[in-house]
Amino acid sequence: MVKRNFLKNINILLFIGILLMNVNISAQNYANEMFMNENEIVNIDASKIEFPKSNKKSILIYAEQKNDTIFSIFIKNNLNENLILVPQDNSLYLIQEALDEKKTWKPIEFFGYSTCGNSYDRKLDFKENQIVELSSKKYNGNFNTKIRFKLLLNNKIYYSNEINSNINNSKFKKSDWFFKFSDIYKGQSKKEIENWLFLNKSP
Repeated sequence: MVKRNFLKNINILLFIGILLMNVNISAQNYANEMFMNENEIVNIDASKIEFPKSNKKSILIYAEQKNDTIFSIFIKNNLNENLILVPQDNSLYLIQEALDEKKTWKPIEFFGYSTCGNSYDRKLDFKENQIVELSSKKYNGNFNTKIRFKLLLNNKIYYSNEINSNINNSKFKKSDWFFKFSDIYKGQSKKEIENWLFLNKSP
């Protein structure tokens, strides 16, 4: 596991690197390019919703389409204990995956870690049976598929239900933005970087 001080050391390099790219993030082509997930916590005590029946003591995730551009994601603490959530700038560690033409789940987003200590100042007491609601971008395209959300929480991976959706096939391809973020972690193996950005493990 990479120590937090390693991430602090690359904080300045990250922002200088982005400035040197001379590219406006707002000009990102979301429909066609893989980009980082931009989820947001919108309700820390959401109303009870109908989760699929489960006797499993775990973290439950239910996603639904809110409108043409937004998904709502509900995360329930179905454990027998309270948890402490440490969001990053009001976001949880979440990305979208989709089924490709071979019916294999592949990421269509990556997670962009912040290296600013202030991004982790907020802590949430995630009580037993409590539901937290997030919002996340919905994409559109000419490829009919299913999507799901992948959550990394306390070094464990959880998946949401599957939702019928459509994207462009180019979302499966690692974009220039993915490689620019990868360059920040030079010195680490390609596999390790992919594990971080695709939420297979925490840095």
